[in-house]
Formats: sequence, C-alpha cells, structure tokens
Amino acid sequence: MWYAAVYGAEADGKDLTRGCKQDHQCDKLEPSGWFCYLVNQSWTGDWNYLTVQLARTSEDEDGDPDLYGLFTGGTSGQDKRPTNATYGYDFRETSAASHAVVVQKVRKADFEDKNYAGAYLCVKGYGSTATTYALRADYTRCPSDFTDDGQEMMCSSLVSAPESGKRYTGCSADGMCTCKPPYQKPLPEVYEGRSHAAVTIPAECLGFEECSARVTPIGDTELTIAKPFVKEHELVETRGWSFYEFNVTDQDFQVVVNVAEEEDSACGEASGYFEVFLKYGQPPGWHYGQWDFRQAYQYYQTEEDKDQEVKFDAQTDGFQTGTWFAGVEGDDHSDCKYTITINKFECPLNCSGRGTCVHASNGTRFCDCQQGFFGRECANEALALEYNKAVMKAEALFEYDYYSLPEVASAALQNTVEASFSSADGYSDWVSARPELLLLKGDNAIEPTTANYTYKHILEVQNTMYEIGLGPSQLKEGLWRIAIYNPMRLYQIGYKLTAVKLAHCLNDCNGHGSCDDNGTCQCNSNWAGGDCSVNQASGGGCQEGSHKSTAMDLKKLATSMWEAPYCSHSQLVALFFGFNKLDF
Repeated sequence: MWYAAVYGAEADGKDLTRGCKQDHQCDKLEPSGWFCYLVNQSWTGDWNYLTVQLARTSEDEDGDPDLYGLFTGGTSGQDKRPTNATYGYDFRETSAASHAVVVQKVRKADFEDKNYAGAYLCVKGYGSTATTYALRADYTRCPSDFTDDGQEMMCSSLVSAPESGKRYTGCSADGMCTCKPPYQKPLPEVYEGRSHAAVTIPAECLGFEECSARVTPIGDTELTIAKPFVKEHELVETRGWSFYEFNVTDQDFQVVVNVAEEEDSACGEASGYFEVFLKYGQPPGWHYGQWDFRQAYQYYQTEEDKDQEVKFDAQTDGFQTGTWFAGVEGDDHSDCKYTITINKFECPLNCSGRGTCVHASNGTRFCDCQQGFFGRECANEALALEYNKAVMKAEALFEYDYYSLPEVASAALQNTVEASFSSADGYSDWVSARPELLLLKGDNAIEPTTANYTYKHILEVQNTMYEIGLGPSQLKEGLWRIAIYNPMRLYQIGYKLTAVKLAHCLNDCNGHGSCDDNGTCQCNSNWAGGDCSVNQASGGGCQEGSHKSTAMDLKKLATSMWEAPYCSHSQLVALFFGFNKLDF
C-alpha cells in the first residue's frame, strides 16, 4: 500500500525537489514520512550508470533521510510500484544518519536481461525530527558522481572543468573511462569492486574504472637500502585509493611502509580512518585474498593515533622479489592528507641502530645487539630493578614490559620476585586470560615471552601479590630478565613489581654478628670466623691450618648441607656445599 505523494522529475543532475518544494514542501520530511520522484529513462538509451545523491540540508542531525530506489515500467517492471515497506527495492542508501551527503551508484549491467522505462527514487524520514534534503540524479555513459555542493562529475572530474583539468580523455560506449596518467591501470586486469545487494558499487572499486585511483611509480634509485622513499602532503580521496609501485631485490631483507596522518588532515574525523595494504604483482584490494600484508591489529593504539605501519621480510611467508604495490585506502568521511615513508633494510629495522647486522653462512641475517638491548630488531630494553625497591606503573596499554634482575652473586641468597596488577578496563570474571609474570635465565639477545620462559606465574586476582621464589641453586650467576605480559592488550593494566633479596648466613652468625645483604656474617668485636663462632677474647683464636666443625640445623640452614670452617691467615672462612630446601 502506498500513501505518499509521487512527483515527476527529470534526472538532469539538478535538485529533483525544485519543482515541488515551493507549493508542496516536498523537500521536507516528517518522521516516518515518504516522498517519491519518478525519473523516466529508456533502458536502451545511451547510459550505463544511474547516480543519485541525497544531501541532508537541515542542521539538526536527528533528522535522517534514507534513499530507496525501484526500477519500473517497460516489459520488466509494469507492476513494480513503491510501498511503505522498506524491502523489495532494487537499491538503497541508508547511512545518512552518519553522513550528511550520500551517493548511490547503480550500474545497468548488473540488471541483465531487464527492460525498464524509469526509476522511482524515494526518500523516507527516520529520526526523531523533521528533516530537509536535496535529491539529485543523473544517467551517464561513464561513472559519475556529485561534489558535496551538487556539482556534476564524470570520471572523477568536474563536468564543467576544461579539458586540461580532466583526468580522462574519453568515455567508451561500454562505460569505461580512458584515464590519463597517473590514473591509468598499471595492469590490464585489476581487482573489481565488491557487491552490495546484487548491485556493484563503482565508488568502492579500486577506482581505475573512474580515474579516481592514482599510481605513483618509485624508481630503483629513489628507494634503496641507503635511501628511503619519503613523500609528504599526499592525498587520498574519500573512499578512494592511492597506490605506490616499487621493486624488491634479493639484496633487500626487509621492507617497512609507514603512513602518517598529517596534522591539518580532516581524515579520521567522526571516527574515520585509512588503511594500508601491500600486494605482490598488482594493486591490492581490501578483501581477504586481495592483499598479502596489512598492519596487524594494534590493541594498544589510541583513537587519535591513526598512523599505519606494515612490514615484511625474507623470513616472512609471502615475501618475494619483484614488483610490489602499496595501497592507501581512504577514509569514509573525508579526504586524507598523509606522509608516506618506505624503507628497505638489510637486517630487521637495521637493528634499530643498537646492533650489528650479521650475514650468516646459510643466507639468513640477524642482529647482534649491543649490551643492554635485545629482541629480533634490538628494539627492546629492560629497565634495571633494584633489590627491595618496588616499581609502580600506572594503568596503561601495552603487551610486554621488560626488567632485569640485579647481578646475582654466588652467596647464600634467597630471591623473590613479587607482582600484583590492577585494571579498571576489564579482566572481569568472564575474561579467562590473565596477566603473567615471566622470568627467563638467558643471555643478552633473548627476552621472556609466553613461549620462552624459565618460570611463570599467572596473576589470577587483581590487587593480590604473587611471587616466584628463587633459591641459591636456581640463582646461578648470569642474566635474568623479567616480563609483565598483558594478554588483553586493549585493556589498560597497572602493576607493582618488586625483586626481594633475602640473605641467609651460616648459623645465623651464632648471635655474634649480623648478616649482610650478600649472606656474609659481619662479626661483633672479639668474634671471628665465617659464622662468628670463634671467640678470640677467650683465647680461641684461629690457628693456621686448624679446623673447627659446627653443627648443622636444616630448618635454619636452608642453603647448606654441611660446613667446615677452617682457619687461614688468622681468619675463619666457611666452606660449604649449597642446595635449596625446595630441591628436596
């Protein structure tokens, strides 16, 4: 059933409401109201595309006009009429709530074996308030469009522009723009657009069909291991693509593409974004299977940080020498201005300037990191912990934080690493993953990860202290690193981390001295020996080469199996064989 007015109109690129808005206010919709416009056009006429623009002209964003289109008449649509239902239409555009201006492009070739005589273009009012709008339509041979202020475009060029200002030289009968460089296809075959409701949307193709995609070739002398390619003030149009063609040789180990939004860019407004894709041999698309590499999802990327980085190397599946294309896909809301940088490296990130690139005999390359740096790219650095001094970190987004234990001496020491965490963002009961405390005994080149650790403790409950104890038999001299791992990287967490050192002296110094941080007795006056058991005041001094046996209490001496203090150079020194009570 249809209860709304239908107005006749001509699809000539001008506002369809111009003939009825003065007398009938056909440009103003109440909530749930409908207006339709019948635009006649012979199906066999010289056209391939119907392009419709719906522009909300009221300032109140609560008003939401939506577009519904229905082909009618001819031998295929004699009984096709619009209804108040929102289904059964041939095409629609319903994103006006988030876009003040929307464009719907329909290709005649997507309606094979049909014969219509025109189309109903209907506008329905959604939202809570009345809204005003402008509606434009045009039948064209090649892909067309409208600027936001309603100017007609064809092949991504203003129809009113001089020939020198147009991106094309001609339009073929089958609807293909003959594009000028740099808007020409780099290859005879490129990816086509995606489909929506059985209608191909040329605006969401790569753009070579309508001269909107641009290809910048990068010469071999413009991009080398010693020379990055940098280009500022680049522009990708709304929903458009910009491509960069470059060559990878067998001398190149790694390629890194970075695209940084410039400060004066409107890209990213209203939660918009742009993305970067890489493809071997042809320009990439955004569909799965149409790209080889893209940026991994950054859980800890803030909404303001829209920069993109994509990297791949000779040890990555998909790496090939030859021609590559980097593609920047534009924002849904506005044009994007950015700076693109492409680097080639002979080692991962050239070891971040913190190491030496090693060319192994088997053809692989790796970084030999400087002291204090580690990781595949020498990009990681561990902060040094001090014993018994807590590190407090406020809640933040991260995946791994690294620390190093102070150098461990071979004395009778007990070490404990304590950690607790807090998170206001998440880690509720329904989240099974939990932060982890990881310890790794290794060398300068490796770091603790969830796949590589010596000891691990899961931090199950917030604001609860968990610890990993290390006895003397475990604390061998060498390098120990600590990592706090945040598995839910989109959640901010804070933590407290402390390395506690507990010293154990022989016989607790027999009550005649104090035990220092290194597990050595500092004897009181007139007392000597490794356990302060020799009373020098009573004549029990050390004689060269003499021995004095002592009793052993396993409950007190968690680190000594037996001891035999002996006298040398008038001092008593303890010999012991150590083990940890945890080893029983």
